[in-house]
Amino acid sequence: MLAGIRTFSKSIFAKVIFGVIALSFVIWGLNASMLNLGTSREVAEIGSQKITPVELERAFQRSVQNMRNVFGPNFNQQQAVQMGLLNNTVQSLVSQKVLREDAKDMGIGISDDKVRDTIFASDNFKDPTTGQFSRDRFLQALYTAGYTEQEFIEGVRGDLMSQQVVGSLTGTAAVPEMLAKQIIAYRNEQRRGSFFALNGAEFDDIAVADDATLRKFHEDNAAQFTAPESRDVTLATLSAADLIATVTVTEDEIAESYKQREAEFQTPEKRVVEQILFAPGDEQSAREAYKSLQGGADFMETAKEAGMDESMVKLGEFTANDILPDLSAATFALPEGGFSEPVETALGWHILRVTSVTPGSVQSLDEVRDEIVDGIKQFKAEDAIYDLAANFDEELGAGTPIEDAARDVGAKTYKLNGIVRGEGLAGENIDGADEINEKIFELENGEESFLEETASGTRYVVRVENVTPSALRPFEDVREDVIAAWKSEERQKLMVAKAEELANSVNTSGADLSAVASENGASVKESGLTKRTGQGLGADVNPAVAAALFTLEDGKAKAIQTGEDVLVVRLDEIKQANVETADAQPVNDELKQAINEDILSQYLDYLRNEISVTVNNSVINGLYAPSAAN
Repeated sequence: MLAGIRTFSKSIFAKVIFGVIALSFVIWGLNASMLNLGTSREVAEIGSQKITPVELERAFQRSVQNMRNVFGPNFNQQQAVQMGLLNNTVQSLVSQKVLREDAKDMGIGISDDKVRDTIFASDNFKDPTTGQFSRDRFLQALYTAGYTEQEFIEGVRGDLMSQQVVGSLTGTAAVPEMLAKQIIAYRNEQRRGSFFALNGAEFDDIAVADDATLRKFHEDNAAQFTAPESRDVTLATLSAADLIATVTVTEDEIAESYKQREAEFQTPEKRVVEQILFAPGDEQSAREAYKSLQGGADFMETAKEAGMDESMVKLGEFTANDILPDLSAATFALPEGGFSEPVETALGWHILRVTSVTPGSVQSLDEVRDEIVDGIKQFKAEDAIYDLAANFDEELGAGTPIEDAARDVGAKTYKLNGIVRGEGLAGENIDGADEINEKIFELENGEESFLEETASGTRYVVRVENVTPSALRPFEDVREDVIAAWKSEERQKLMVAKAEELANSVNTSGADLSAVASENGASVKESGLTKRTGQGLGADVNPAVAAALFTLEDGKAKAIQTGEDVLVVRLDEIKQANVETADAQPVNDELKQAINEDILSQYLDYLRNEISVTVNNSVINGLYAPSAAN
């Protein structure tokens, strides 16, 4: 139920459930004997529980949306399937159901009060002003993540049940001290080295090889000189942006729109507020403090006497709608610099002071006229596009050629040649180019798409006119490219050979690295004291230097490549980790998590034989064909 939100730690739900996070690391293995549900239309059956197509679809779409938050809005369902996200979603749902079924068999139950307390305890659902559970924030969070209220509540209940099972298995796992020390020693060892880069200019003078050698290089490195498959297409697009220029707006429409949107153009009054807060029921102390303030006492000193520091006193700037409703009237009735009589709320007794007031303002119609007109045009264009798109679709469905149907509805038509997969639309700046490119490569030669829509609302239809297969470019056409690539490879070979020779001179004869570098027109640089991860390297030092240092004996050197550069690296110092003083907690936590995951994995293997699990691949393929089949 909560698979999608567990995957991304930044999710608002990531901190709601604390017990079964390990589920995101343990995949319930599915084997061929499980893939059989006969004529059932369920996705899976796990003991007495089921995974319905609707449940899978909602979980999968939440996972896809989470991926879009990472990779951008163009990440689509087909890419998700190809990455294995659909399979992982199914397996994660099965794993959760298995543990819940096991908890149910054990007689574990979770009361409504326990579920309620768990949800109410989440800081993600609390009003930041009052610190209390906010139903509005709760429902908004569920809506954003794609959950119904009942889905989420039952998901929490199921996870709490599973948590009891998992907790009983993993709670007592112990980390072997010797293992932890060995890992700490390995990770915290530090090394320092020195290095220099060969002067690449000294290797630029390379004679061009004969044609036989170049032709063989051309063949041996065919991928470098192969033209990708390309397609020629006819494309028609219809978008609201194309219609905006044709839209007219009347003065009455402008006036009416301004009236409807007037709130958007109002800046509410803001006030900077301070408070002295007394506990609920302590009205007497609040009244005494109020009298002191009336007598000229300093507000901040009075607050300190009440046990409040400056950070608690200064609440910040608020509009009338932002501040706690019970305090709004009193706050916005005060003059600048004034303080209020004690005001009671559920939090206690408040004395409020307004230190500054920023008056509200309203932008006139003339000030926002352009914005109003643009908004009306956009609305009219978007309204008109629906009818035009329907007409466009009808004509295409009736067999009208793309060009004719596009002309009848005012759509733009393009003849595009040489389109390559993943490289847009031959340089044309067309809305949704990446999405259209993807659709083009789903079609066969001569095939025409349906009327499609991009994520931003552009309708389009495309027909593949010609497919030019991927092919090795003739040697004569790419001779200069072959020469350049061959020279680059030969140059690298010569540089590596020279660097290995220089490193060998350091290792066998004890040659001084600085002298060797100077003789070859280079200067030595220091790596800095680094760990295996590269932590501690100098700002301009390639991470490959750290990797090399941890393969060397003290005082020895080796040649390495870092892109086009070739370096000679020498290990100068080894600093062993002090396992007695190092912070062992992160390693212990990591090892304990790994041990717990192993225990849970073994337990799930055991449950494989105890709880009946069947998965219906035909239903899954039917839901996501043709993507799932790929």
